[in-house]
Amino acid sequence: MTGYILKPFFDRVEILSDGANYLPDGTVTGFREKVMTSPAVPLAIVGSGSVPVIDVITDMVLVAAKATCSVDGTLAVLASSLSVIRDKGFAGDSPARVAIGAISETRGPISLFFSTFEDEAAAPFELHDRPFGFGQGEYPPPEEMAATGWSHRAPLADYGPAIFEYMRGRKRPNPAYRDAELIYSIGGHLDLTVVRSDGYERRRLVTWPDVIGQKIDPDPPEDKDPGIPHDDGTLFDDGTGYE
Repeated sequence: MTGYILKPFFDRVEILSDGANYLPDGTVTGFREKVMTSPAVPLAIVGSGSVPVIDVITDMVLVAAKATCSVDGTLAVLASSLSVIRDKGFAGDSPARVAIGAISETRGPISLFFSTFEDEAAAPFELHDRPFGFGQGEYPPPEEMAATGWSHRAPLADYGPAIFEYMRGRKRPNPAYRDAELIYSIGGHLDLTVVRSDGYERRRLVTWPDVIGQKIDPDPPEDKDPGIPHDDGTLFDDGTGYE
């Protein structure tokens, strides 16, 4: 699933997301900017899981934002719509987890998420507030987190790339497809989106050399030790050689 991190500050919400789309087996199908923003209100949305489901829900949220011209109004529409989506069985076989970063008219910078499938994180088809932020993926252990430069006050650009490099190098289960094989799932690029009351900022922090039609490889051949060269230019890729 897509990796992302949302982190509210006193004046903004920062969002990091990778940019690869892929099949359940990890084969890359394309790259895109995954964080979508509303032109009507300060609200950004990002999803992980089934791309068609994420696109439909994103379109619904952006239409609600345009109609209500209010973050709080948009979230009220979404909260009531989730129960309808659940009752109609939408997304039952195409699960997704969607997160929102926004500047609420009454609460200021906020982050929320919901899922369309059962897992340990929280009840599905309900909006869940995460006042200290929310992440989809795997963080390094505490000692490695400290080495990334993480702190409660640090902006995501300071330490986010190191966290995503950690996630990129680890095969993980897809919580939406629990029976599928473990895959590398962080790829394409790493984007930073900043949501403020008066607009958005976007920056590309990292670009990875992933290839459409191939599985993500966090250690591509050009980065690997080529081994010991011989007089004729051939190599032993296990590092062995002649006595």
